[in-house]
Amino acid sequence: MAHTCHALGCDTPVHPKFLMCGYHWFFVPQACKQAVYVTYVPGQERTKTPTDVYLRAAASAIIAVAEHEGKMIPPIYRTMAAELEE
Repeated sequence: MAHTCHALGCDTPVHPKFLMCGYHWFFVPQACKQAVYVTYVPGQERTKTPTDVYLRAAASAIIAVAEHEGKMIPPIYRTMAAELEE
């Protein structure tokens, strides 16, 4: 199974350690990018065990891109991202 960009509706193949394709990553605010970088644990794409804090940072990045593109955001992403701010 190929790994694809996590931006909503994007099926661009990306290396498993990347959250998004370059096109969508461009629209992620710098603070969200930094949160994804800081919380990434090397090898989590192989072990399939990302941390909760990484998943929250990823959700925030996914939301940012979806908002930029005017897409409807599934509630689970907002729930996960809100937990990051607690």
